[in-house]
Amino acid sequence: MKKVLIISYYWPPAGGSGVQRWLKFTKYLPKYSWQPIIYTPENPYFEVKDQALLNDIPAEAKIWKSPIWEPYALKDKLFGKGSESQSAGVITNKKSLKNKVLNWVRGNVFIPDPKIYWVKPSVKVLLKKILEEDIHHIITTGPPHSMHLIGLGLKKAMPNLKWIADFRDPWSELDLLNEFQLNNSSMKKHKDLEREVLQTADVTLTVSETWVKDLKRLGGSRVELITNGYDADDFELKPKTNDKFIIGHYGLLNHLRNPKYLWKSLANLCVNNKAFDLKLEIHLSGNIDIEVIAEIESYPCLKGKVKQLGYLSHAQVLEQYNQVDVLLLLLFNSKSGIGNYPGKIFEYFAAKKTILAFGPISSDAERLIKNTNRGKYFSYDDTNVKTDILDLFNNPNNFDFENIENFSREKLTYDLSNLLNNLI
Repeated sequence: MKKVLIISYYWPPAGGSGVQRWLKFTKYLPKYSWQPIIYTPENPYFEVKDQALLNDIPAEAKIWKSPIWEPYALKDKLFGKGSESQSAGVITNKKSLKNKVLNWVRGNVFIPDPKIYWVKPSVKVLLKKILEEDIHHIITTGPPHSMHLIGLGLKKAMPNLKWIADFRDPWSELDLLNEFQLNNSSMKKHKDLEREVLQTADVTLTVSETWVKDLKRLGGSRVELITNGYDADDFELKPKTNDKFIIGHYGLLNHLRNPKYLWKSLANLCVNNKAFDLKLEIHLSGNIDIEVIAEIESYPCLKGKVKQLGYLSHAQVLEQYNQVDVLLLLLFNSKSGIGNYPGKIFEYFAAKKTILAFGPISSDAERLIKNTNRGKYFSYDDTNVKTDILDLFNNPNNFDFENIENFSREKLTYDLSNLLNNLI
């Protein structure tokens, strides 16, 4: 069995879509004659844990860990953890001067991210281990994009290594960089590091058609597409056990992805349609920005319809899918959102539930939803969503829920194994 070293900051018991992508690849790689070796921090900083994810790690996998120091621990000691919602290290509830300063420091001091201090020690550790284990293939996955700098260091020291750099999100063109108030020299450093990674890696891997084009434009010498997907083993489809019309969203929901016209339309329908008013519920779990809750509850008729479920494990989220009628998909309303296939979209396919999506116009997700007839897609500025929501209420199963096998994690791992086999 051939060996592949996968360098990833996020690894179980950390939760989230960044874990799911490479956990599932790891699960199925041994089936295609590749032994995954995971290198990850011994003491990572993350807010969400899901112990059940550990069950997906195959017996063939090896896990290597080394200590990491990162500034978040110092920040917590000085200011406390607080209750701010975060995305990619951005404090998204950023009205206070303290949060603005912290975001500026995060963006202009720690480039490309606060995991940068793990790069040099990791390169030193891994050079020895790669020789000892006779490893010829490595994969780095970001964000955090410091993981790619570890790959860059290894490739420079051992040019014969075959290196795949997996971009789950953009780097220099990620819309959240705007939240950091980057100065010109900081932005240049981001772009220079990104270009060096793209030009040095044997293959750059990413998750959507638009990002393939973007990474080629930014300097990628060879860019390939393997989307996110769903794991059939995770899904046990069960009939609904309630008579409500439930719209659900499970995961981070911040002010950058707040569908204001959705809440307005739901309130309007409640006022004018008694049957809709009696049945509507809005289920939210995970880290929910207080601005979003305030927006929803500004409509008196919606105030009692919101159920905040708190943190749910991945298995609990999948169970919730069985009880809803419509699943919300909320993309960032930005350039990077155009190329974003959230991991949720493929799980929604597997759950066989109608999708109600909001995002930028002409996005990859919009084309996928329309081409597969899986639901409704709107821009965040679209004020005319009421009619379509009422149609979803009256005809919740009027969509195609078949022919999704190309997005299964097992099939996608087969594609990855072929990519590895062809890197000679």
